[in-house]
Amino acid sequence: MSKEIQPSIEVGPATELLSRAECNIMRGFAILLIVINNFTHMFKDVVKDCEYNFYWETVTGFLNNLAHPDHMLPFNFLSFYCPYGVMLFIFLSGYCLTLKYEKGNGQGTSAKDFIINHYNKLFTMQLKGLSLFLLFYFIFYPDHVLGWGIVFQTLLLGNLGNVCMPGPYWFFGMIMEMYIIYRLIVYRRHDGIAIGLTLFSLLVMAFMEPEGPWLNYLRINCFLAILPFCLGVLAARHLDAKFLSIHKSHICLGWFLLSFILLTLVKFNFYTWLFMPIFVVATAVTIVKLFIRMKLLNNIFSWMGALSGVLFVVHPTVREVMIARINVSGGYYTMLLIYLFISFGLSMMLKPLISGKKTEGKR
Repeated sequence: MSKEIQPSIEVGPATELLSRAECNIMRGFAILLIVINNFTHMFKDVVKDCEYNFYWETVTGFLNNLAHPDHMLPFNFLSFYCPYGVMLFIFLSGYCLTLKYEKGNGQGTSAKDFIINHYNKLFTMQLKGLSLFLLFYFIFYPDHVLGWGIVFQTLLLGNLGNVCMPGPYWFFGMIMEMYIIYRLIVYRRHDGIAIGLTLFSLLVMAFMEPEGPWLNYLRINCFLAILPFCLGVLAARHLDAKFLSIHKSHICLGWFLLSFILLTLVKFNFYTWLFMPIFVVATAVTIVKLFIRMKLLNNIFSWMGALSGVLFVVHPTVREVMIARINVSGGYYTMLLIYLFISFGLSMMLKPLISGKKTEGKR
């Protein structure tokens, strides 16, 4: 997300699949998906897709709205396609870790130093966001008792107890699990290890009940992350900027359309849904390759990318406080605009405090 969460990479010219600038654009795109998704999912009458479980009624509900469009169709479209920003950050984590620690200036870092360093970064970033959240939470809910769950969350262990507060902070514990898995299992080992680990995770999830609590539990921990993370590892090891000629605009556009269609189709079946991160990443990579050629979109999403880490830790506070205290009957779009305005504005104000950086655009 930001430099605090995503490792820096020191490599040569832009020969990799994604350059530094393109990684930053992808972060901006991913954080926008996450922020919107965490808003749309607060409403009961919205068609919701989910990262953790497969719900057939989500697909039928969206198709029904397409067949009978109304004022909720754009909102349902956002809700149906926005849950996958987390997968993009996971992919970028695997991608950037591999470039830095297998090809760049992080080579030779011991497992102990690697794990401690990344735990400290995540712990510090989360603690700052959590402090902001608890400040506002106790102002508006002074009589509420949090219990031990908040302690586990602070220590990046909330996922293990299935108690994450605020909800989006499940990402911190999950990505820490992937850092450990990467360094102890995947790092500098044969590609077959990453592929085998991915197939194992898919096989285990395939035997779970699509709407059951066990699948939910596995996926808020590392099982959701293994496929996109290992995709990132393999992409960093083997793919370059000319892969499938996506450096050519017209070909890239064709790949984008194909990827987006496949992304939609795999959402119609539980077993194909498990492979969806492949098409999420493929769609996002082609979007990034197109965005970087358009100056306005390049600037907007690069700016969002530089702000992404702060925005991730700030927006749950805006969501929790705003949803509880603002009630615009049926005014979903008005509330969304207000929510985005407050989230981005507060993130810009708090960026020097939370990120410790006054400059943007560096990784």
